[in-house]
Amino acid sequence: MIVLGLLGVGFHHRSVGWRISGAYLLIIVVGIGSVLFHATLQFEHQMWDEVPMVWTACYLLWILLKEHGYERHLYGICIACYCGLATYVTSQSKGTTQFYMFQTSFGVVMWSCFWFVWKSYRQVQKSEVRRLFHTGTYYLIAAIGVWLFDSNLCFIYDYGVPNFQLHAWWHVLMSISLHYFFVACGHETKQARSECRRIGYFMNIIPYVESVEAKKS
Repeated sequence: MIVLGLLGVGFHHRSVGWRISGAYLLIIVVGIGSVLFHATLQFEHQMWDEVPMVWTACYLLWILLKEHGYERHLYGICIACYCGLATYVTSQSKGTTQFYMFQTSFGVVMWSCFWFVWKSYRQVQKSEVRRLFHTGTYYLIAAIGVWLFDSNLCFIYDYGVPNFQLHAWWHVLMSISLHYFFVACGHETKQARSECRRIGYFMNIIPYVESVEAKKS
């Protein structure tokens, strides 16, 4: 996640503006918190993993609302209030209550984000950009699949089945999925459409949004 964030900021701070770069910066914060939590399993470090996830989801929803014409300050204020409430509830509860509070507060916002991502996808005309959406979806399905398997069927490891560390692969697959969605949605932003942007590939593998003018220079 940290590498994803650094690459995203480096690729996009000029081509699609500060909003997408801000999302990548928040991904870096989530990555650092995730390292701390998985290395220590302490509650305070768990909060540095989960609370920034809530912040990131709320920030992405704010970006998507603006891109789809919801420009009124009231929407930003409502999201900020929800983010503050979700942060408090997530960080101040314990055990099973904390788990469900976090899953609910994070899930509601993320599914709202996916709704707007779907709307962006339906407006795409370039087949290359549509493929980015498709690839992001495939990685997302794979990530959710390994997470569900590891969370609910881990007992099979007691019967001699090799442990493939699927929770680690959840992080890897989810990071790749987010990057594809960020690039696809970033290409479809109003700024990118008005200033002539296209999809480039770092090392012929990693997609990003590049400026045609910068490429020529």
